[in-house]
Amino acid sequence: MAGVIALLYLILAIALYLQAPRNWPGPPAFETIATISKLVAQTPAGQRQALIATANGADQRFAFTLTESFSGRSPGAAPDPDRGGIARRLGDGFRVTPLSEPDGRGPPRQFAIGFPDGAGLEVTIAAGVMEPPPRPLSVLVLATIALVGLNVGALTLWASRGITAPLARFASAAEEFSIDRDPSPLREEGPAEVRTAARALNRLRDRIHALFADRTRMLAAISHDLRTPITRMRLRVEFIEDGVLRGQFTRDLAHMDTMVQGALSYLRDANRREKRAAFDLSSLLQTISDEFSDIGHEIQYDGPRWIVVTGDAQQLERAVTNLVENAVRYGTQTIVRLNEETESLLIEVADDGPGIPENDRQRLLEPFMRGDEARGRIDSEGFGLGLAIAQSIAAAHGGNLTLHDNLPRGLIARIRLLRHAPPSQP
Repeated sequence: MAGVIALLYLILAIALYLQAPRNWPGPPAFETIATISKLVAQTPAGQRQALIATANGADQRFAFTLTESFSGRSPGAAPDPDRGGIARRLGDGFRVTPLSEPDGRGPPRQFAIGFPDGAGLEVTIAAGVMEPPPRPLSVLVLATIALVGLNVGALTLWASRGITAPLARFASAAEEFSIDRDPSPLREEGPAEVRTAARALNRLRDRIHALFADRTRMLAAISHDLRTPITRMRLRVEFIEDGVLRGQFTRDLAHMDTMVQGALSYLRDANRREKRAAFDLSSLLQTISDEFSDIGHEIQYDGPRWIVVTGDAQQLERAVTNLVENAVRYGTQTIVRLNEETESLLIEVADDGPGIPENDRQRLLEPFMRGDEARGRIDSEGFGLGLAIAQSIAAAHGGNLTLHDNLPRGLIARIRLLRHAPPSQP
């Protein structure tokens, strides 16, 4: 780019030089003096005085005086470049010599001119005429300045884009990185430092995905292997004669089996692809509310009677069910709401329980983080996967899960779903 711009301006400079006018030396006033002098020299002697009077009246900048003979110094005395300017315009046969000294701001203002026939002419130039006028800013100069600004601006924009565009893609890739998705590798382009950083990010992403896959396989294997001893222990519990002790063991084994099933389900669904279809979200939420109400919980649905969305109905049912299970576990009254917005839908599950401190809310959305201590309970009834599963399902539908205060008391779990959610990555 720099070479092309330099070549362009070199061509432009040569063109301007070749097109520049080649003027005679000296100020433009010399051209008028030379023209009138030639005209007087070609006029018969008897008519010269009338011509001089006409010239003096027509242009007040000059005062011409006709003399019978040339009174100036010889051409060889004290060469002067300004005298040469008039002499070159007059040509052969004319003699020119200055009658005054230069005033410091320009050439002399008085000259004596000798004609080829021996007569002479003295000319006095008015003050200020010899000073060169200010040169106007030509169109070519303005065009050159505009072209310079355009090329420099284009080059600057191109260079800045070459640096900032890879950085913007790098920042976007780092911001959108998630273990739940496997996006294409970041392109390694741009300056050397940016390429090195992009290469390091790609390697880091691969290592994190590998570690997460190893952890998932390990936990799935452990959870799967635990089902066999739990089944054997259930069979052995049946031989315990003490009914109270047998009931305690049975409840503990059922609790363990529920935890293992939840872990297996979460790990299995981590790589599960959605089955997207249109369904009535209002009916789904109403059905969930009725099921919990049928088993004795105080719960109600508040929202429109009919809203059709596109997504995985089974997965959304599981997400809302997890939120409702938490609400009825910690509170006495639960409300499931559905609100419409311009670009999204809001599913809210509100309870009147003890709530969750604001500092713990983001942490509890991560897998295996239990909220019993945050809600003031010391008993543990799960692996802490309910909110993490709901968050993962909401993200797969282009939304998110957030936790808020339910004034004056309680918690609101809010799922925001886009009306036209993009398909999730497998």
